[in-house]
Order: sequence, then structure tokens, then C-alpha cells
Amino acid sequence: MKEGGLILIVILVGVIGLLGYYNFQQHDTIELLNEEILEQARLRHNLILEKHVLENDLRAIKTDSLIVNQ
Repeated sequence: MKEGGLILIVILVGVIGLLGYYNFQQHDTIELLNEEILEQARLRHNLILEKHVLENDLRAIKTDSLIVNQ
């Protein structure tokens, strides 16, 4: 009976180790995806800011051209 208990403990430790390894791999994958999401959000934010600046420049050019044409 002691040998059966020892075998069971070894199997359980192996299963726990395997599950721990998969958990570690999932954590790395999630961390990588989170970094990619943050990078994409940063790029989108920069594009929105650039669009806003260009719209303001266009508005200023239109205003200037209206003043010159009058």
C-alpha cells in the first residue's frame, strides 16, 4: 500500500508540474498580447493626434484663404 501511495504522490506532483508549466506559458502569451494591445493603442492615439493637428492646419488655411479672397 505504501508503494501505491508513493506512486500516486509522484503522479500528482507530475500533473501539478505540468499544469504549472502550461499556466506559465499562458501567462507569457497573455503578457505578450497585452503589450501588443498597448502598442496598437499608442499608435492609434498618435494617429488621432496627428489627424487633429492636420484638421486644425486645414481649418487655418481655409480661414486664411477666405480672408485673402475678401
